[in-house]
Amino acid sequence: MPSRRISSFTCLGLCFSLFSACGDDDGGAAETSAGAPATSGGGGARAGGGGSGAENGGKPGGGAPGDSGGSGGQTQAAGGGASPSRGGGGATSGGRCGSTGGRASSGGAAAAGAGASPDSAGNGGSGSEEGGSGGDAGKGGTAGSGGGAGDSDPGAGGESGGVDPFGITELYPSASPASEWTSEHWNEGPYEIDGRTDDHDPLGLSGMRGEGSVEVNESGELVMGGSQPRIYVYPGSGGPWQNVELTVYYRRVEDAATAYAGLVVGVRSGEDGHTDSNACDAHTYYARLRHDGAIDFEKELEHPASSTRSRVNPQTVWPPDGELPFDRWIGWKFVIYNLPSGDAVQLEAYRDLTEGEGGGDWVLMNQTVDDGDWSVETGCSEHAPSGGESEMVIVDGGTAFVRNTDVTEARYKWFSVREIDAN
Repeated sequence: MPSRRISSFTCLGLCFSLFSACGDDDGGAAETSAGAPATSGGGGARAGGGGSGAENGGKPGGGAPGDSGGSGGQTQAAGGGASPSRGGGGATSGGRCGSTGGRASSGGAAAAGAGASPDSAGNGGSGSEEGGSGGDAGKGGTAGSGGGAGDSDPGAGGESGGVDPFGITELYPSASPASEWTSEHWNEGPYEIDGRTDDHDPLGLSGMRGEGSVEVNESGELVMGGSQPRIYVYPGSGGPWQNVELTVYYRRVEDAATAYAGLVVGVRSGEDGHTDSNACDAHTYYARLRHDGAIDFEKELEHPASSTRSRVNPQTVWPPDGELPFDRWIGWKFVIYNLPSGDAVQLEAYRDLTEGEGGGDWVLMNQTVDDGDWSVETGCSEHAPSGGESEMVIVDGGTAFVRNTDVTEARYKWFSVREIDAN
């Protein structure tokens, strides 16, 4: 029977919050200091040009009160108040993740605790990672009948959706009215996607960007190669992608082992934000299954600066050697939704290693909440920076995409983006 569950290491692994370097979207980036009190365990800094720098844990920014933002339509969070993920209180109706042992928005903060041991910070330069202490994980109330958020065993309760067109389990019910994009048209391969729009996409929402090649083979798989290839899914008639469950399967074939590259998915991005001419519209949350074996979340406001949080060590993700395997299909779900307060965002990452058998065995690998305590370097006025950094929460929707870096060949299939009803 299809299932989603929290792995036995998740409630421990999610207590680690080291910040790790990542690649820029168009060939160079500068990941900034971002220290997050209590939930994150320190920030990081990254040198430009795709290389990595020393990550030392920065100071938190000021958290400005918000109103509507600029061209991306972001809304600033109201400072650094505590999020629903900390403290007491039960999860509503057992929580959507009640069936996985409790939602992060009811129990403890998932990204609290001591920093994990450091790894290589990225390609092109050595990097040291020093995770700050993140405070105690919350011991909040129960998550309905699903058990407390600190429990490692799967609970009961919580409701999920059905299955997508590929037979993959949907963890959350769809929003009403429905808004969904899928890669079913990849079955029309082989063909090449060499522009902003895939001519085979019946909705006309997807297309290639970046540096490299994007092709669909005769098996209906998307094949990426090059220094910065990516596939975008733009907003459709249903509006921007906001509260979504993004699903994709990834097969690592041949690459340069760039640490921060791998299965990297981004949501809530400005349509043209990852360019020098629209750098202030680059607001994006990422969930990354990295080539160095680690898992983390990344936040970007002004391109190319970014910062990371909630890092899970490679040996925890891929025991015992900590290596992301080659030639194996890995399922990845990035779930993101606004919390009822309207000024905080829940991020969840799930993995399936069964190649979708029975809908997949979806394990919650990582989660965090951005409630205004996650700083990113920016000089854009719409982000209301303080001291060159902003803690603005990205609450509005945007574009979704999958990207990679320094790959000779990487394969993808069963890609979908769907608006969900999470609360």
